[in-house]
Amino acid sequence: MNKASLKVYGDEAAVADARDGLPSEPEYSWKKGDVRPDGRVRIDAGFYVDLGQDEDPVTLLRQLRAWLHECEARNITFDVPPLAAELHIAMTHVGPEDALDFSIADLTLLVDMGITLSITG
Repeated sequence: MNKASLKVYGDEAAVADARDGLPSEPEYSWKKGDVRPDGRVRIDAGFYVDLGQDEDPVTLLRQLRAWLHECEARNITFDVPPLAAELHIAMTHVGPEDALDFSIADLTLLVDMGITLSITG
C-alpha cells in the first residue's frame, strides 16, 4: 500500500499550535524527553499525521492535495523557526506505468508551507 504521512517536530509550544488547526488528528505523538523505540531520548516534541494511502499513486496524490489545500485554507504553515515538517511518501505498489506527478503548484505549496519532501520506494 502506498502511503503518505506528515512528521512535525520541534519546540513543544510550536508543535501544539500546529497540531490545533490540523484538518485531521495525529495518529502518533510524543513529548520532549520521551524514550524512542530504539532507547534514545527524544530531544523535541512532535507527531505523525496519516495523509492517505492507496495502491494507485494518482489517488494517493489526490488525497494528499486535498489535505494540504485544507491546511492552506486554514492558514496553517510549518515555516516557523522552532518547527520542522517532513512529508513522507512510501511507494510500495507501483508498476512501470505508475507515476507520482507533482505539479509546480504542488511543490510551491510544500515550500510555502515549510514542508520538506521524502519519497521512498
